[in-house]
Amino acid sequence: MNRHPEVPELLEQYMKASGTDSCWVTVRDIRAHFDLDDSVAPAISGFLQKIYQGPFFTCQYKVTRIEKFQDTIPPYRIISKYFVQERPSVRKRSHKVAQNSYLQQNR
Repeated sequence: MNRHPEVPELLEQYMKASGTDSCWVTVRDIRAHFDLDDSVAPAISGFLQKIYQGPFFTCQYKVTRIEKFQDTIPPYRIISKYFVQERPSVRKRSHKVAQNSYLQQNR
């Protein structure tokens, strides 16, 4: 991620362009959409794995499922597809509500 910090932004742009809040995505789909070369593929797949394992707080999407399938053309690679969904937005509580909640818990 250090070499490609733009990957979370690319995923958000891709999802907004798709017009849905959830869809199946492959690394090849994202690379083709943004006309990126093969050197970016490990960063994209690594980021998708990361948001599958846990939330990445600056990204509003999460991967909820990963499926693998075999490519239909040589060299018959195993390709992962990721089901990307928009995370529910976190409601922010006001400082007073949070402080009162904290005080009530510590009585």
